[in-house]
Amino acid sequence: MTATNLTQSILILEKNIDLCKEMEKIFQYHGFQTWIAHHSDDALRISLSLKPDAIVIGLDFRNDTGIDFCRQLRQTYLIWIPIILISNQADELDVVLGLELGADDYMIKPLRLKELVARVKSAIRRGRLCCIESTKMSYSVGIDSTNMIKNGLLTLDPANFSVFKQNESIELTRKEYELIHYLMKNKGKAFSRSHLLQVLSGDDPILDKRIIDVFISRIRQKIETNNRNPQYIKTVRNVGYVMKEIPIMTENVKN
Repeated sequence: MTATNLTQSILILEKNIDLCKEMEKIFQYHGFQTWIAHHSDDALRISLSLKPDAIVIGLDFRNDTGIDFCRQLRQTYLIWIPIILISNQADELDVVLGLELGADDYMIKPLRLKELVARVKSAIRRGRLCCIESTKMSYSVGIDSTNMIKNGLLTLDPANFSVFKQNESIELTRKEYELIHYLMKNKGKAFSRSHLLQVLSGDDPILDKRIIDVFISRIRQKIETNNRNPQYIKTVRNVGYVMKEIPIMTENVKN
C-alpha cells in the first residue's frame, strides 16, 4: 500500500515492531503521513518538532514508558494533540489511568485496525472543532466575563478550557473538564451515568459507565469543601448526578 494525498499525520509509539508495521501500513493506506518511534525520547522529539495530528501510544504496564510519555506531553509541555492509547490489558483501572492523563480514546489488543483509524480520525475531528470554537470565542469574547459559566465559587472559562474556584485555577484532565463543563451548562438537571458516558465518549462509548463514578470522585476532590457532603455535584439515587445550582460567590462551607 502506498500513501497518497497526505493531509494528516500520525505518530506511533509502540515497541512491537510487527504491530508498528501493520499500523503504519493501514494509516498510510488511509492517507496519513506516519512517524514511528520505539522509545519515548524519540516520540517526544517528533511531537515537539513535527507536531503530528494525532498520537497512538502502546502501553506496557510492566514498563510504563508510554504512560510517562503521555504524562510528559500533557503536564510538562501542555501539548493537546489527540492521543489514543493501546493496551494488552482490559483492566478498567488502566483505562482510568490513561484517561486521567488526558488521553482521548482507548483500545485493547488485539487491534481492529480499521476501527483504530476511525477512532483516530474522530479524535482529530473533535480536537479541531474544540480549537475552532475556542478561537471563535477568543475573538468574540475578549475579556468579556459574561460568557463564563458561574456557579457558587466556581467559574468556568470555555474560551480557555479553564475552571477556577475563588479565582484559583483548578487542574483538570480533559475528560474531567468536559464532564464538569457539561454539568455546569446544565445546572439543576440530573443525568444518568450512561448519558454522561456518551457525552465523554461520543456515539461509540468504549468504557464501562462506572468510570463516571471515578471521574466524579476526582472532580469532587478538587472542587468540594467536604467530599462527604458535596455542595456542587450531588448524587441522585437510582439516576446519576446533578450539578446543584448555587448562588454566585456563596458556599455553605460547614456542610
